[in-house]
Amino acid sequence: MKLLFCLSLFFLFSCNIDEEIDISENRVYVTLQGMSHVAIVETNNLQTIEEVSIDLSDNGMMSAPHDVAVDNVNNFWFTTAMMGGKVGMYSFETNELLSSFQINQMPALLSIDINNKKLYVSRGVSGNGIITNIIYELSYANGILEEIEQWDVGFDYAHGIHFDNVSGNLFIVSKTNDFIAKINPNEPQVPFQNPLLISMDEETATNHTIPVNRLRPIHITSKYPYIFITCSAGEWSSESEYDEISGQVQMWDIESMNLLAVAELGTYSRPWHLDVSPIEDKIFVSMSGGEGENESDYSGVTCLQFSNINDQFYLEEVWQTKSPNYGTLHGLTVLSDCNGNYEVYATGRTDGSIYKFDPYTGLEIDKKNLISMGNIRTGGIDIYSSCSD
Repeated sequence: MKLLFCLSLFFLFSCNIDEEIDISENRVYVTLQGMSHVAIVETNNLQTIEEVSIDLSDNGMMSAPHDVAVDNVNNFWFTTAMMGGKVGMYSFETNELLSSFQINQMPALLSIDINNKKLYVSRGVSGNGIITNIIYELSYANGILEEIEQWDVGFDYAHGIHFDNVSGNLFIVSKTNDFIAKINPNEPQVPFQNPLLISMDEETATNHTIPVNRLRPIHITSKYPYIFITCSAGEWSSESEYDEISGQVQMWDIESMNLLAVAELGTYSRPWHLDVSPIEDKIFVSMSGGEGENESDYSGVTCLQFSNINDQFYLEEVWQTKSPNYGTLHGLTVLSDCNGNYEVYATGRTDGSIYKFDPYTGLEIDKKNLISMGNIRTGGIDIYSSCSD
């Protein structure tokens, strides 16, 4: 009888050991836009821990989650349902939907003010009567999503968005009008003062209400006292004028809003999302690449180093990794572990894969396919780090 009991325990614990999945505490969240899921992926070997079904649609359409943002301190994560018209707030522990807020008209990108438990939301895709000059400021301090303010930035296609935790300012760029808006959320909304509007090219972008479509700024990040903006640029024409504008990353001073440096990456590089190193003075940029009238470029990731030497500012390429096998790299994030090591993660918009890169060499470390259906398969990406402040 004792032998039978021991054998039973042996098989019980053996099965549990075989079924247990060894995952790190650090996780990557990826929107699977093509199937209305968010994948939660562990960082060691890119194994999917769970796929969370996103049901944020009242109109019978698929939700199509576009962006994802993680509050590492308060243990919530958020996603925008671009087709469903809502923002969803989820529990980190259970991945259950806790609250949603109706944005309508294609909510797109997210940025979090973790200290004050606020979420900022932009919209995507202009035209067809969609209002794209409004930024939503939401609070989740009471455990639900509640509207605080709608900020009118004055220009259309206000898409790229970033909250800088040091300065307390919110930055927005227009994908069509080549303007930046700087908002102090703690001050009253006053036209042309708060938000403050800054032209990204004073020769061509002279009126914030007129689409220029020259620089085509996409995304923003910051490392105080600087903000960094990707500009997809490319071919540009205005009346009889034609030009090819290099895809670029711009470096601006947060306080003065002066342009400090520009790194040009190629006409058809089409820089997209970017993130900063938590350790070094470097930024990492996804490049969607693609074809143009005169040439083409592969998709990939580039690393840029920024510096200030005797008040001369530099933004210089460290490495660049490109391949014809990358499926239009789109989302990008950087994850640091508790020992000071970090890695770069990017998602393929058209191949549905997640990629992991070495931040020092650009070497592709690993790749896993997350979704194999849809024209737009993956969207935004963010991390949960056990070592976040």
